[in-house]
Amino acid sequence: MPRKPRILSPTGIYHVVLRSVNQHIIFEEDFDYLKFLYILSDCKMSYEIAIYAYCLMDNHIHILLNAPSDKLSSFFQSLGTKFVRWYNNKYSRSGHLFQDRFYSTVIDSDRAFLAALIYIHNNPVKAGMCRYPSEYSWSSCRAYYGQKTTLIDSTFACGIAGSRDALLAAFARESDPSDDLLFAGDHRQPRHFLTDEKALEVFKMTTQLSSTSESSKICRVERNNYIRALRREGLTVRQVARLMDVSETTVKRLCKMNP
Repeated sequence: MPRKPRILSPTGIYHVVLRSVNQHIIFEEDFDYLKFLYILSDCKMSYEIAIYAYCLMDNHIHILLNAPSDKLSSFFQSLGTKFVRWYNNKYSRSGHLFQDRFYSTVIDSDRAFLAALIYIHNNPVKAGMCRYPSEYSWSSCRAYYGQKTTLIDSTFACGIAGSRDALLAAFARESDPSDDLLFAGDHRQPRHFLTDEKALEVFKMTTQLSSTSESSKICRVERNNYIRALRREGLTVRQVARLMDVSETTVKRLCKMNP
């Protein structure tokens, strides 16, 4: 079935989501986040794109930006190609990291813009990773609290809200008016005792592997033993599946069997 053509925004503004293949972990350490932001900044300048917000989660990325329709796809193709080439080289892997086609939502009004801005910055809060959006290190939220950056255009949003104080008040209310089904699955899992960041630490201590990409290179018996061990350490089925790069069904099946 042919793909439906992408809906173009009359304002040039889009809320874009990049998701990893099979919910693979994208960022395993701080330098991975920093490298992505460096490449994002480089592509922004090359394509003359305005970026209003971003949030880098472990297996997906949100970006709110203004891009001419004829540059949108090439911008993300360049961004993805450069980062994946670096990522695969670092972690000695091959193949795709992101799903083939990025998701985009048209932002056609001031209300939709502010809703997307708040939604993006509230992602880590919804995932149980922090109490307030400004506590999360890998989003653009702090740019709206005065942090100096050349990557984010914060004046546009402040102008829509009326002032910076009015915009910060909206952040403080932690409102999340977006009910777009596109994002409904981002935080399905209930909050659990181990955050995804802590789960990654447990994974490395338990398996002695330096990265999740190495889990695909070990023998099946060893892999299965690690899966059971990670469940005993308190990781959820979903976390184990993502870290070991297997399906949730496989994790459930193995953990019902005797070691």
